[in-house]
Amino acid sequence: QALRQLKETTKVSVPLVVFGHMHKELESGKGNRKMVVQDSDNQIVYVNGAIVPRVKEAKDKCQGSSWRGIGNNEMPVEAAAAESENGGTIRAFTLVEILDGKINKVAETWVQVIASMAKVVDEKTLFEDVY
Repeated sequence: QALRQLKETTKVSVPLVVFGHMHKELESGKGNRKMVVQDSDNQIVYVNGAIVPRVKEAKDKCQGSSWRGIGNNEMPVEAAAAESENGGTIRAFTLVEILDGKINKVAETWVQVIASMAKVVDEKTLFEDVY
């Protein structure tokens, strides 16, 4: 109702609504919730950022060369791997790309973190603007 009132009475544009209510997987175990919905006039993108669990233990140790240091605590991948007993953690993020005030892309992104090193290990595009 508040968004409808804004549209009708002002020139304020609200291109994105983000919330984190309800888990991604349906309670019945039969599939996943719809994580992104665009309104009927394609002006607002609604994003459910709830991913549970948000942090998981990684099964694989660090591999590859695309690791990046976090903050000022950079260390070689080998040192980060030696510091970790396992593969660290994998953390979920919902990333939103906004270009010229319009939602360009929404992605569920998983990042593996070991000590002060991080690497994107999976990304699923949930929404992409076709314009």
